[in-house]
Amino acid sequence: MEEFDIGPELRNLVQLLHDEERDLSPPPRRFPSVSMEEVEDEDQHDPLPSSPHPFAFPTRPTLYPEPYDHPTAGFAMFFYEVPKSPPPLYNTKLTDPDTFKEAYWLANLRCSQRAKNPYFELPRTRCWYWKNMSELNQDVDLLPHGPEWRCRTLRIPGDSSDVIVHLWMRDIVELVRHLIGNRRFMDQMRFAPELHWASDDRSQRVYDEMWSGDWWWRMQNIIKDGSTIAPIIIAADKTHLTRFSGNKYAWPVYLSIGNISKDIRKRPSERATLLLGFIPVHDLKHISNKEHRSERSWQLFHTCLELMLEPLKTASIKGVEMLCADGGVRRVHPILAAYIADHPEQVTVACTRRNRCPICLVPAKERGDWSKWYDVRTVRQTLDALEDYWEGYSQTIVELGIRPTRPFWEELPYFNMATCLTPDLLHQLNKGMFGEHIVNWCTAILGADELDRRTQSMPRFSKLRHFSEGISPLTQWTGMEAKALGSTFVPLIADSPDGEMVTAARSIVDFMYRAHKPELSEDDLAAMEKNLEEFHDAKHVFINPENKHLLKDQDHFNDIPKLHMLTHFVDIIRELGAPDGYNTEITERLHIDYVKVPWDTTNHVNALQQMAIYIQRQESWALLRAYLFETGQLEDEDGHEEILGDEEMGDDEGELEAGDQDPGEGEIWHPNPRLWIAKRPSLGTRTGYDLMKRHRAPDLITSTKNYLAQLTNDPSSLALSEHSKFKVWARFRLHHDPLPFFPAAEPQTHHTTRSGAFDVVLIAPEGDSEVEGLHRFQAGRVRVIFEVPRYLQDLCSEKLAYVELFRPFSQGMAQPASLYTTGHMMRNQKRCTAVVPISRIRMAIHLVPRYELLDFDGAITAKTDLLSIHNSFFLNKYVSHFHFIVMEYWQKQREAREQ
Repeated sequence: MEEFDIGPELRNLVQLLHDEERDLSPPPRRFPSVSMEEVEDEDQHDPLPSSPHPFAFPTRPTLYPEPYDHPTAGFAMFFYEVPKSPPPLYNTKLTDPDTFKEAYWLANLRCSQRAKNPYFELPRTRCWYWKNMSELNQDVDLLPHGPEWRCRTLRIPGDSSDVIVHLWMRDIVELVRHLIGNRRFMDQMRFAPELHWASDDRSQRVYDEMWSGDWWWRMQNIIKDGSTIAPIIIAADKTHLTRFSGNKYAWPVYLSIGNISKDIRKRPSERATLLLGFIPVHDLKHISNKEHRSERSWQLFHTCLELMLEPLKTASIKGVEMLCADGGVRRVHPILAAYIADHPEQVTVACTRRNRCPICLVPAKERGDWSKWYDVRTVRQTLDALEDYWEGYSQTIVELGIRPTRPFWEELPYFNMATCLTPDLLHQLNKGMFGEHIVNWCTAILGADELDRRTQSMPRFSKLRHFSEGISPLTQWTGMEAKALGSTFVPLIADSPDGEMVTAARSIVDFMYRAHKPELSEDDLAAMEKNLEEFHDAKHVFINPENKHLLKDQDHFNDIPKLHMLTHFVDIIRELGAPDGYNTEITERLHIDYVKVPWDTTNHVNALQQMAIYIQRQESWALLRAYLFETGQLEDEDGHEEILGDEEMGDDEGELEAGDQDPGEGEIWHPNPRLWIAKRPSLGTRTGYDLMKRHRAPDLITSTKNYLAQLTNDPSSLALSEHSKFKVWARFRLHHDPLPFFPAAEPQTHHTTRSGAFDVVLIAPEGDSEVEGLHRFQAGRVRVIFEVPRYLQDLCSEKLAYVELFRPFSQGMAQPASLYTTGHMMRNQKRCTAVVPISRIRMAIHLVPRYELLDFDGAITAKTDLLSIHNSFFLNKYVSHFHFIVMEYWQKQREAREQ
């Protein structure tokens, strides 16, 4: 029996009673092995130094990768011939697609096994292959699945009794083998580090995937050239098993590898992140001393992680031969590279106190000071301090803010604390600095009623959450709510008399938007550093001892760990790539598949064992689904989903060609989306009078005549009146392809217009224009989407839009919010309107009223149409990340031209 003596000594707080390996499937596993043919590949055995690196190829046309300087990095020792179609791995009735679909549906119902049994008693299923869920599960247990589960039992001594806890876990090396050999990820995988450049002259580094960061490149220098590194990504987060169970918790630990693209890792349906194990959760009330209880709790966490990661102590150094997704056999070195966690768990991992930074040595009372820089923590320094403590000298751990805990990484090769803890976009930025601090401080300055009034009357925009009751009813922010408010917050407060408040808020929101980019250049990182500097220069505006919702003095910024952690974002991005690949939101989503749903299927007795069985069966189902998809027997239902928004257009929509393409050789990109609109008019046929009244389009007939007059030599023949009948549509879609200057951003679909909202759009000029960027376009509010009557179709068959026009955008941005402004275009105290082909509409935009200039005596509610009542607006570049990237691009191009 292997033991860790748990007694009063702090080095040993957990005793391993049993290393019991519990095979959750009946032996033997009855499926044939994979037959492969070994193929010699001389080029792979002895690559020439000048030959192109096989893994350094651009993921997009405007990315210039530089391969690792030794061509054998990530190379295979030899290759197996990977068949184009998978071999017949299964010999089971579940491979019948119809049977699979029905059994898969039943097995994945979110209820207990007993609750599913009545399904087998239905007339249509009485002659099924199985009589109950037990028989079905027996067949599922014979299918291939992921690595086996095992249980380790640990004893935690207390004052007068001991507590026994169970650690459920899987072999981490086998999980890595499972992931790196998954053929599904073959096209989204790398085996060697790269440097990414924005241009061929290599003047601008770009950081996106983990293999583009400095950590992997530096680690490849340490490991011998012919080896392959598998960067281990660990994520852990204690979570409620159910919102109704009070103190019922689970503490799952997830694992993925940096060889797989972050776009795949972020999607739970791809199963590129697997469950490594469950850390046991116990209140340890059998230990009366609170300090000792905390120490035992910390040690339990570290002991469990040490057991989970124990195989890495050898595998990281010696490597393990693994069959990879491309058929190559490589010597893989799995090395812990990244740990995804919120702040409480980060300090637990680093063995630091809650009031200290887990990454650097900044004193607790100086965390809010931007002007000073401190050395990062090192493994050796922490271990030496702990050794001093155990030998009776405690001053060192007090000065360094270290907890007396034997860390799991004590003997872990190549562990680097300063680069391992990843930025937490959810808790440190969205919900943290923005949701919990910036919003509350600005509310205290502006007043809750005023901010509610503004959020209630905010003009609508597709996919933008509208706070119809304001934000004061929100007592606890979610990540989605914080992001939704962040998309309107800067223009919401932009005209406040307190300019420093606007500067401070805008700098944090800018930092937040840049940190969420899927790809960051050195210019982006410099801009993030500038954003932090701007915030610290203006943060004194949030100090007011007389306002209980603001800070009493400068020292209170030291009590905000989230603020200090932002200073480490840039360095860690350079090490590990873009933070969106390490967002704790990924963990929150994984809890559903690996914790919440499995818990619901148990009887809550020995729940972790039942959950482990359920998860293993889910992996069997996933592997079988992937097999049926590869063999063409099943459609891939886990692929990309196109989100159509709040109103899907249906099957009768068609694509229209957009306007003339901008010259491909042009220096400045301009949007030219594909336009989709229903083939049949969704609002039917309406008279001109009806449209003029219901759509508030009083000049519809006049503007339509003016447009048609440009198309004919005989304007007098245009017989249009308010009695004429028009085919009318409620909406159309603008689909933007990936941006050529930033292809990492997802393609966008803008909906224009939603019923009752009348979206604002950018309208391209008619014909050629020398103006570039934002000022090339004019804003217009779409009131009607229509076709002219049938008798005028020979003259104009295009679908048209009646728009209310806005003035050209301001030449400069209004400071300190850095937003462009516009207003109604008027002639003789009347709104200017026009009719334009919808092919000239290039982008949906969001205009926000300048509330400080609002002159309106009536009550402002969620139904108030401020786009009509008010006459001065900000162009909201924060309404989506797509808009932020485009507006930032145009601004950079303009600044470059003016230099």
